[in-house]
Amino acid sequence: MRQRAVLTLPSRAALVASVRDFTAGALRRWRVGTEEQDAAVLIVDELAANAVLHGRAETTLQLDLDGDTLRIALTDFGARAHVADPDVAPDEHGRGMGIVERLADHVEIRPGRNGCRVLAWLRVRQFSGIAGEPNPAA
Repeated sequence: MRQRAVLTLPSRAALVASVRDFTAGALRRWRVGTEEQDAAVLIVDELAANAVLHGRAETTLQLDLDGDTLRIALTDFGARAHVADPDVAPDEHGRGMGIVERLADHVEIRPGRNGCRVLAWLRVRQFSGIAGEPNPAA
């Protein structure tokens, strides 16, 4: 059975935690395995932080679970809202996408004129409720 969750928020640093919490809640409801939940939340955190730093006015997160595949899509769109700080040392940037690429099975970046969409796929286990199996919602 396919599951979908969508959240759109202004691209503000203070709202990155809301995006993480939304993701964690959806994955718990869908009974995704704990390790995969942790990986997906970290992916979303990195993508949301990048959207705030480099993105546009709004950010939309879409989570799709289809069987054992979770697709994470984060899109920033609208007028340019933020400009990277030129006084920040170059080694302070660039690690986020490396983390995403390491955790995900596949990543695509689709830049557009009015924003950017990043997609990440990962294989997940779902708990079936069988006796003795840990419950990630507990």
